[in-house]
Order: sequence, then C-alpha cells, then structure tokens
Amino acid sequence: MTFNEAIERIQSVLALIGTTIDKNVYDGIIVKKLEASNTLDDGRTTNQTHIAITGVQMDIFPYLRSDGYFNDSESDADLKKYFITQVPMILTKSNVEYLDRNSEGSNISFTSDKKRSVTSVVRGKRRAQADQIQVSLINFDGEDFIAFRRLLHAGSYLIILKKHQLFEYECYGVIPNRGIDEDGGLQELNNQFFKLATNTRVNVEMLGEIDYDYADRITGGKNILLYGVPGSGKSWTIEHEYCNEDSIVDRLVFHPDYTNADFVGQILPVVDEDKQVTYEFTPGPFTTILSNAYRNPMSKYILIIEEINRGNAPAIFGEVFQLLDRKVEMQDGDDGFPVGTSEYGITHKYMAEFIYGKPSHKVRIPSNLSIIGTMNTSDQNVFTLDTAFQRRWQMRLIENNFDNVRPSLADAEILDTDVTWKRFCETVNTIIVGNKAKMASAEDKRLGVYFVHENDLKFDSRALLSTPEKK
Repeated sequence: MTFNEAIERIQSVLALIGTTIDKNVYDGIIVKKLEASNTLDDGRTTNQTHIAITGVQMDIFPYLRSDGYFNDSESDADLKKYFITQVPMILTKSNVEYLDRNSEGSNISFTSDKKRSVTSVVRGKRRAQADQIQVSLINFDGEDFIAFRRLLHAGSYLIILKKHQLFEYECYGVIPNRGIDEDGGLQELNNQFFKLATNTRVNVEMLGEIDYDYADRITGGKNILLYGVPGSGKSWTIEHEYCNEDSIVDRLVFHPDYTNADFVGQILPVVDEDKQVTYEFTPGPFTTILSNAYRNPMSKYILIIEEINRGNAPAIFGEVFQLLDRKVEMQDGDDGFPVGTSEYGITHKYMAEFIYGKPSHKVRIPSNLSIIGTMNTSDQNVFTLDTAFQRRWQMRLIENNFDNVRPSLADAEILDTDVTWKRFCETVNTIIVGNKAKMASAEDKRLGVYFVHENDLKFDSRALLSTPEKK
C-alpha cells in the first residue's frame, strides 16, 4: 500500500466518525492496534504504562540513543532516560468527543478545534528481542495527552500523523464498530510506517518552546468603534463596560501626523556595544501588544485608539487592515484558531520575526486581544472612515443622556446661579436640535453630558473685581 492510499483510507475513516483532515499536510503515518498493555485501563495485567512501538514504526519519531545504555558488555541503565524527547502532539476536539461518547470524562478543555499537548519518547532495549520506542512515559507527558490515552482501550486504534516537514504530530483514536464497520480497514495499516521522501529539521533550541498557536486562549476578541458627540461618555463606557481589573490596556491617540510606521513599526538605526550602527525593526504599539497577547493567551488585552478619525486610519493600519476580519464561528476543517482570531493571516516578515520568532509565520490578531476605538461625530476637518474600514468594526452609538452621569456633576450648579448642569445641557441641546433646519447635522452639535467637569462649574469669587472705595 502506498502513502497516498494509506492517508486516503485514514481520511475516510475519520470522516465517518466526525473528524475532517486535509490529506495533503502530512508526510508520515503509523497506525497501532493497542494491546491491553498499551492502555491505561484499570484492569490491565501489567504495570507497563507506555505504548511500545517496534520495527519500522520507530522511525516516525526522532529519539536520542545513549551508547552507554546500549553497550552490551557494560550497559549503564541510568542512561536510558538520561535524555527524554518531548514530542508535540495535537489533539482534535471532534475526535475527543467521539471517544468520550460514553461520558468517560476526558477533562480535556478545548477553546478551539485543536489543542496542543506533548508526549515523551525514549528508546529502550529488550532482552533477546529487538529494540523498541517507548512512547508516553506518563510522568513526562502533558496532562491532556494522558487524558486522551484514558479514552483508548484494548482493541482501539491509535493513529499518529506527522505534519509535512514539521516536528509536530496529530493523534487520533478509533474504536472498532463505533461509527464504522468493524475496523474500517485500519488493520491493514497496523504496525506499518508510511512516509514521503521529505526532510524535517529539528531545531534543538526550539524543542522547549511553547507553541502558542495551539495553547488554551481566551476567545471572543472584537473590534468595537464607539461614536457620539464630544463628552457623551465614550471613554467612560470603555472603562466601565469593556475593561476590568484583570484587563491589560494600552491607549493611544491618532492624529494627522500619525503614520503606519508609528503604529506598526519601522526600521531604525541602532548603535551596538561596539559603537557600530545597525538597523533593526522597532515595533510600534500595535505590534507590541499583539506580541504580548500572543504570548500570554489567558490574559485579556485591550488596545484603545482614541480619536480614531483624527488620523488617516486606513493608511495608519496599512496591510494589517486585513487582520480586522475576525473569525465568528468554528467550522469543520478550518485552521483551528479560536473565535475572535483574525480570519486571514498576512505576510509581514518583520512583525512575524518579532512576535513569533519566525519571519515566515502568518501574522494574526489573537483572540484574547480586542481593539476599541472612539470617534467624535461633530468634528470638522477630520479624516472620514470608508465603508470597507467601518464594516470591520462593531459600531456603537453612545447616547448623549444623563442616565449614567454621577449626581455630583449632573446636579452641580453653574457658577453663582441655581441652574444645574443637567438642566442647562438639556435646554441648550433642545434648542440646537430644534434649529436643525438651519444647521446641518444639528444633533452632532449638541453639548456632551461629560463636556465639563465639576471644577469647571464652581464659582470662584476671585474672578470678581473688587469695588473701589468712595472718597
């Protein structure tokens, strides 16, 4: 059987049990029918907890071989686990749900369609038998992979697919006669290794790094644009409705001289320790908060852009404008990124190098980063926001009323009069709106309820000139 025939069979079996894969993204396949000794079942008759891989299937994993351990004349048993290779394993939500159909309680929490875990690999020897690979030493595995293994029992099939030219694997479990007829033809693939003639570079420096693409992450990032008259309470709304004490907030202001280089980043000269001038990418606030959000997936990040229409927003965003399209729902066979992530990634080698450490990595806004902009509707001589830009935001009008205004401001008397700010503001606004026939966009010319502060309304007797004394 060829590799293509094997991957097509696996694709069809997984489709029958509710999981969709792209057969073109793999270059290695093993299928193993599990014996009782390969499971974590309570009733197994051996103390073995690992999965033994033998023969040609061993070559799907890179492993470290210590000569001191494999020395037949003087073997050092301590060297067997002196080095343990941790292998990245991707679990799929639909497959776990299929395996957990009887409510065995996997305790695997998914925030997207896929979840990254790790398993462990060592090479071992057996007396008078061929060597083997011991996969999944549970003391060195990720908790989610151990939970996945508990859903597999004697007779189940474990499918491991290596990603094309990547040190990364996906694993699936299939139970005979559950969603398929008997074993679906998997027995024919059992104990074989199917591969393509490819090359995979394993960078030792990156083995211990976390792949944040598949880490658990807060979902639901949005782009929200609050608009209204000056002083209507846009900033108040952000602080009280969108931010909380755990939010990590960055705030900036657009203005006519603000550019894409300021916002995203630019190449600037840097003097190194040898007093030599080099040129490096210096990230702007957008790239910086995107990087921080990517590397802290369980923290909520908010980028606030005040006065977004005082700068040329489409030009300031530039190519990252495309990132504002957010994923709104998970679909079978999609990229697996959670809801709130950018729907499409862009190519930007400087941003990618700074954020991911890989210039070729597609740049996306992570799902735990929201962007909130504010815009005054009454401003003249400002930049307009075109329809293509506006459609990528949830537009919210902030009503200009006193519903949430603190009493100390609403009831404050103006100077030395008995007229309160609320009464004055509402009266003036009624007059402005009443003159809309004489004034274009009269509603946008209203006084905002937060247009002044209490201190602006206080009467200061020092402002009065003293009366000259009469001679």
